[in-house]
Amino acid sequence: MTQTQREALFDILALAIHADALVSLTEEDLIQQGFVQRGWKPVRARAAFIEASLERAREAADSDDAMMDYLAERAAEFAGAAAQKEACAAIRTVLEADGTPAEEQEFFHLFIQALPRVG
Repeated sequence: MTQTQREALFDILALAIHADALVSLTEEDLIQQGFVQRGWKPVRARAAFIEASLERAREAADSDDAMMDYLAERAAEFAGAAAQKEACAAIRTVLEADGTPAEEQEFFHLFIQALPRVG
């Protein structure tokens, strides 16, 4: 996964944890641990990126239209099948960390629909 894709995935995960209107510490910890393990190679400091990403997610979660636009913009980074599979697995892991209510299942399906067509 490229650094741009890692950043897009973090942005999507930050948005995903707002899907059920309950941001759990378990979800936040999983997101941050995932980026340490995935070889984060930031252009800017990781902490600054995380703070900015969480703020963008909060803003996008304010309305359905803003959320869909942001989700589509960030999902566009996953043009290849391997990257899409990895992103889907990461998102599913985070969403399932504290149970998967209907809102989170819906978010996952919206993410799948937002992905670019492969092949």
